[in-house]
Amino acid sequence: MRLASLAFGVFAMFGFFGLSVTACHKADEASSSGPGQAAAPLHVQTAAVSEQPMPEYLTLTGSLHASQQSDIAADASGKVLQVLVERGQAVKAGQVIATLDARSANLSATAAQAQSHLAQSQLEQAQRDCERVKHLLDTGAISRAEFDRQTSQCTAQQWSAAAAEAQQQSATKLVGDARIRAPFDGIIGERLVNVGQYVDRNTRVASIYQPDPLRLELTIPEASLASIHEGVEVVFSVAAFGDEHFTGAIKYISPNVRETSRDLIAEAMVPNSGARLRPGMFAVARLELGEKPKTVVASNSLARDDSASRLFVVGADHLIQERLVRLGETKGDLVAVLSGVRPGENVVVQPGPDVRDGARVE
Repeated sequence: MRLASLAFGVFAMFGFFGLSVTACHKADEASSSGPGQAAAPLHVQTAAVSEQPMPEYLTLTGSLHASQQSDIAADASGKVLQVLVERGQAVKAGQVIATLDARSANLSATAAQAQSHLAQSQLEQAQRDCERVKHLLDTGAISRAEFDRQTSQCTAQQWSAAAAEAQQQSATKLVGDARIRAPFDGIIGERLVNVGQYVDRNTRVASIYQPDPLRLELTIPEASLASIHEGVEVVFSVAAFGDEHFTGAIKYISPNVRETSRDLIAEAMVPNSGARLRPGMFAVARLELGEKPKTVVASNSLARDDSASRLFVVGADHLIQERLVRLGETKGDLVAVLSGVRPGENVVVQPGPDVRDGARVE
């Protein structure tokens, strides 16, 4: 029993001595890296914030329209015999897109032609009679009253022949109208009739669009009218092509401001040789209004994430200040900064992960 107590006492003494040595060693380590020794300063490259002319843009929304578009009317009555086009088909001006039953029109044209020939023959006979009457008047064989009566008949027959000729031309036109043609080069948008359907003069047969160029219709606020004129470039995007940009130029400007909305309509002509853009697309457009001096930094000075943009400013005390900034337009490698820094301040270029607020730099 006495031996066990003596052994426990010796073990406890050596354990206390070990803990004391460890504590002293940690204390020495703490004193060697205490607050008296500062972290090494960062080596960074800086650039001065400057002020330079930067473009100003007006952001607008609008819609694309075909430069020409039309609903093709039948312009005749009859049963549809053929429909020769489909939606999306390219057609040329004058190309037949549908035909109607023209048998009645042909009969009417034949009758009108015969009536015209008859009237023309009667006119020729009347003219010969008038020549003879003129000779009889000159020789005194008839009175002036008889001459005037015969001459009026010649004039009436002349107008009758002209009316018969007009009726023939009208009947011939109806025959031609039975072949419905495209009014200009374009693409068929809708086919609105089918074989066997009866159509009238006001029936829509098909719609046609001319896709190149397109018109981009924009609504310009009254406050921005001073910067809008023919030839101003328009850069726009559409949802179908993401961030891809298309260009056009202002061509047509409405002469009046609408009193209810205090704006006017301007149209930009947009090349569309590849037919990628379609009439009816919604567009977000930008118009350059000129340049004004703005605070700018190099784009590689910015640290961006999903929520904000930041700059790291080096102060006179060589400490980094992290600043949240609001950005404007971009021009080449320069970005306008609307708030957060001032011209003359120095910002860190290409900030790495060790650049942080409060860090010391050389």
